[in-house]
Amino acid sequence: MLSTRAGARVVAECAAYGTVKDRKNIMRSLKGYTRSSLLHRDAYIAVLRLADVVDDTVTLDKNVLVELQENPDAKNKSDSPILDLALSETGSKLFLMLLPKNDEARLKYFDPYELEVLHSNPTILEKGEEVPTSKKNPDTRRMELSQHLRVSLVDLCQKHAGELLRSTSGGKVLREVNRAFSNAEVIKSIVKACDEKVDDDDEKLPIFEDPVGHLVVKHLLTDDAESGEEKEKSNSFSTLLYKKFKGKLMSSIGTSNRGAFVLTALAKVDAVKDDVIAELLKHNSDIKALVDEHQSKKAGFLALWNEIQPSTK
Repeated sequence: MLSTRAGARVVAECAAYGTVKDRKNIMRSLKGYTRSSLLHRDAYIAVLRLADVVDDTVTLDKNVLVELQENPDAKNKSDSPILDLALSETGSKLFLMLLPKNDEARLKYFDPYELEVLHSNPTILEKGEEVPTSKKNPDTRRMELSQHLRVSLVDLCQKHAGELLRSTSGGKVLREVNRAFSNAEVIKSIVKACDEKVDDDDEKLPIFEDPVGHLVVKHLLTDDAESGEEKEKSNSFSTLLYKKFKGKLMSSIGTSNRGAFVLTALAKVDAVKDDVIAELLKHNSDIKALVDEHQSKKAGFLALWNEIQPSTK
């Protein structure tokens, strides 16, 4: 049934409206097929729905999620066993469902069909009253499941920051792991990946010029700027990124339009903005020249130039 869109929808609905026993039977039937189901274009939605409604998260972990801790098909045995899932459009949805701390952040990762299947609080009629089919608070459920996956997720981001940064799906997972767990080693791995040298004959672009990578870095910086939490400034992504490229912000980051967008985001982070703007003002004329030179692709340079101008008044 899981091999078709309609069949996967039926399994998802059975998970949503079934009894505890029904859900356990579905979990048993998925044993050995969790990874392949999450990577399948249709089957993944049934796994997501199961994780979204099962109250017994320990049993779900033991019967469904545990097999994600090993990947016998991995080409490199030292790779994270969930790397293939994080880089997959469908597999990554499991992590993107569990990690965000609020519905606003979570719902943006799902399309209308997925939201229809994963609608909140399914109910059944009992004696004329609507009764929820799940008893546990959804936030509690997601928190418990994310904790089951925490070690694997942190390990994934430490080992594969560069691959995740260059992946649309992986970048989203990396961002949410950083938001949820704020691990110092993960942040160091991201900064290291940003400084990764690229050979001239390599097909890859530097992270700050990569069409996906520069956006992920920009979003990580935006998270630092918008965070209402009191974090150790010395351990924040923005601070470590600034320290890594201090004195060479323009030469290492700002020579491309995409890199200029990254610097604009960095200049908005309170922890480093004064130092960043002071350094960039030394290149004010160079930035203006880049604005004038790149007429077709100058939005990043123009945003950067505008961002640092208030400091000159």
